[in-house]
Order: sequence, then structure tokens, then C-alpha cells
Amino acid sequence: MSENLWSLANDALQRHPNHLAWVRRVGKGRREEYTYRQIYCYAVNIANRLRKLGVEAGDRVGVLSANGPEWGASAFAAWKLGAVITPLHIGNSDEELETQAQALAPKLILYHGNDRGLNNTEVIELDDAVDGSEDVSDSPAKLGDEAVRIYTSGSTGNPKMVRLSHNNIVSNVIAAANIDIHIGSSDRFLSLLPLSHAMELTGGMLLPLHQGSTIVLPRVLAANEILEAMVDEKITMVIAVPRLFRNIMLNMKKRFKEGGMALGAYLTLLRFIPLSMRPLLNLPIRKKFGGNIKCWLSGGSRLDPEIGQFFRDLGLPLIQGYGLTECSPVVSVQEHSDPLLDSVGKPLPGVKVKIHAPDMNGAGELWVSGPNVMMGYVDEIQTRETMDNGWYKTGDIARLVDGKIVITGRSKRLIVTESGKNVYPEDLEVLLERDPDLKEAGVLEVDMRPAAVLAVDPPDQQAKAKEIVKKFNARVSSHNQIVRYAVVEELPRTPLGKVALKDLPKIFEQFELPKN
Repeated sequence: MSENLWSLANDALQRHPNHLAWVRRVGKGRREEYTYRQIYCYAVNIANRLRKLGVEAGDRVGVLSANGPEWGASAFAAWKLGAVITPLHIGNSDEELETQAQALAPKLILYHGNDRGLNNTEVIELDDAVDGSEDVSDSPAKLGDEAVRIYTSGSTGNPKMVRLSHNNIVSNVIAAANIDIHIGSSDRFLSLLPLSHAMELTGGMLLPLHQGSTIVLPRVLAANEILEAMVDEKITMVIAVPRLFRNIMLNMKKRFKEGGMALGAYLTLLRFIPLSMRPLLNLPIRKKFGGNIKCWLSGGSRLDPEIGQFFRDLGLPLIQGYGLTECSPVVSVQEHSDPLLDSVGKPLPGVKVKIHAPDMNGAGELWVSGPNVMMGYVDEIQTRETMDNGWYKTGDIARLVDGKIVITGRSKRLIVTESGKNVYPEDLEVLLERDPDLKEAGVLEVDMRPAAVLAVDPPDQQAKAKEIVKKFNARVSSHNQIVRYAVVEELPRTPLGKVALKDLPKIFEQFELPKN
């Protein structure tokens, strides 16, 4: 195994010098291309510059940049010196960035695009003019040394600073490379999630580069551009949050509805032929996405099994994974042929899981141990609260079925009604979002009952919301019914794109509809 993240990266950069590492789409058919050799040169030059600025092993270096070679080369440069990278979320407000930077306290911040008024900043410069005098020394970092410090408030607030070692991330990359997807140099990843989050850092940058793949950067994160990029760039791999795949499904359903009887018969045929044969017969559908799909991976929050079933019926390879920043972040990934759609798969090689204090149904808090589990939080009290003899307490409620993890909810979100009934908000959100008139739902506790903030497009938002709730309540038991709800056009989001649950109470209070 690699000695540290620099040697992991350097090995790949040396093996594929002329292969494309990044492709940036810049509009009007133009694109910028960066080879593995160029990324190596950029990293060496930035490392030499950081050394002249006094950066040493153990120092923290902030990175404020959109996804791309600037971000990657800066991280590799810091790791080459044995420094610790502290990603800054480019999507945050200036005030949030200032708070984040003060908490992480980097020695300096490398930025690309805009320094956002932060102190101690240095612009990222990409220069591949490295000659025979280039620094080829190894990184002084050991596997057990800290490599990344990530500031995370998650979706529920409660800011934490997660400390991940070189071993945490290297082990996670290598374990993920051995799953049944078989990623290689012919694969092309579409980069959609921010690199300031562990999910994209490990799965969207380090994993593809380790395997010699190419990372494609869309112009903007808009639906039309994402679909165009899939086609133009022959994308094989997409890692995204469930919202993207739900939107694709709703769009496809709309088109199928308009397609007439012949299309309906074709779709029915696909559903009834063996799963292994569907990719042979679904070429007309796959061509809409470029015809090169190997895997779509959903993560970040729970994927509705009905969405998974929809894509499986069509023979499109959508699977889901599960992870947390504290686990570097991947814990498990579903197999393509997994018949259990609720599952997030078996743990990665070397990762262990167990259910703590299971109830009569086998559900309890999921605990994780393994080389991917964090060094701890910066705050030792937070670390003691969440670690137990090497086991990380995820806070997620789960059960194990044939060794596969089935997530049922968050322990901190569990609602216990006055009558003692348990209500799992995640389950209610999944059921609510099966209504095509609803963009998204956030369920919260109000007076010991579930309430909801519903994102509905105008016009007639209130009438649509009323009908959505009416249909939902007719399908669920009384303790799961939604009596109070608010209506908005968009739910608040974290930089990763997940619903910012901590903001729901304030929004609910502001936009709650009066009871009829």
C-alpha cells in the first residue's frame, strides 16, 4: 500500500503521463485538457512555492477553489510537503467562509478565482515548466499522520472538524478500487459534487486518478449541461446525490408518457427480460446519456427504492453507497445485481460494521470500525462522545440483512409521538417525494408530531401541497400523518446539496399554512 497520499497520487501521475487527468468544458464547444504529467508538474511547482513561503510538515494549508486541476494540484503539493489540507467550501457565504477559516486556522490559503476577502491568501498558479531540477523527494508524511481536516456542520448543524489521516483515505481509495465496478483508464467521471467534501475528494478525485481515469468538469451544474456532458464526453461514471437521479427519472417518465403505445410495449419488454440482457436491448435509452454508462452511484442521503427499481427495470446501472466524512467517507457500496433495493451494500474490504443495541426487528445504531475511521475530531469531547474502542457511532439507525446494510433513519431525527410511536422522518420524505408534483420534502418534529416543509413549484402551490398531503395521509398510519406543513419553492441546502435540516424549523415557522 502507498506510504501516504502523495505517493498514491504520484504513482498514478507517473504511470499515465500522457493520459488526460482533467477535462474542463468552457462553452461554445471549447474545452481545456490537462494531462497526468501536467498535474505532476503543477503539484511540484506549487510544493516548491509553498516551501519558500515557509510551509512545513504538519502545517495546515487551506484550499478555496472550484473543482479541477487547481484544487487537485494544490492538495498534492501540500501532501508532498507533509502538510494538512483544510478544504474551504466555495459555495458558502463570505460570513460562513470566515467562520470556517477561523476554526481551521490554516497557515495560508491557496485560492483560485476569488479570495473572498480572506486573510493569508495566495493565488494558485498552474505552470508545467519544470526542468531537470525538479524536486523528486518523497513526502515526509507517515500513514498515521493527519492529511485532511474538514470542517463540517452536516445537515443538522453542530459544527465539527474531522481529522483524517493518510491511512484513512489511502485505505478507502484502495478498498473502493476493488469493488465490482472495475474502474480503469478508459473511464470518464463527471465531477458534480464539491471537492471540499470527503465524498468527492475520495470517490470523485483520488479514486479515478488512482485508476488512471479522466475527470470531466461541466461548465455549470445545470440539467441541460450535465446531460450534454454525458453525451459529448462519453461519461461512464457519475457520483451524485439522489436528487439528480430523481429528476432524471421524472423527466424520463414524462417523455415515456408522451411516447405512445410502441414505446410502452418496448419498456414492458425491458422489464420482463433477464437483468443481464437488458443492457443489450436498452441502447436507444442509453444513447440519451451518451451510450457509455458503466455506473451511476447515488450517495449523501437515502435513495428511494422505487427510483432504484425504475432504473433497474430499464437496465440502467444505478446503485447506491453509504458513507460519512468520519469514515473517509465510504463504508459500503451496493452491487449491481443486489436484489435488495433498500440495501446500501456490504461493507468495503477491511471495514467492519455492527448494530448496537438492536430492537426486536434487528434495528439499532450502526457502528463502524476499520482503517477508514477518522483519527477523531479536533474537539476531544466530541471524539469521546462518538468513538468507543475504535468503533465510530454513526448516529444512523440500520439493520443487517445477509451482511448488507439497510439504513432506516437517523437516531437524532427520530420522532417519538405522545403515544410512544416511533416516526422516521426519512421514510416519510421518501413516500412524500413519490408524488411528481412535489420537488422535495423535509420532515421535522413539531409538538411531538411529524410536520413537513414542502417544495412545490408555482402556480397553485398551496392547492398542490394540500392535495399531496391528502394523498400521503391516505396511505400511511395515523402516527405518520402530516397535519401541519409549510410550502416553499426550494428547500435550504448544504454545500453538498443535501437538505439543511437545521434550517427547517425557522422556515416552517415562517411559511406554515393555516389549518383549514
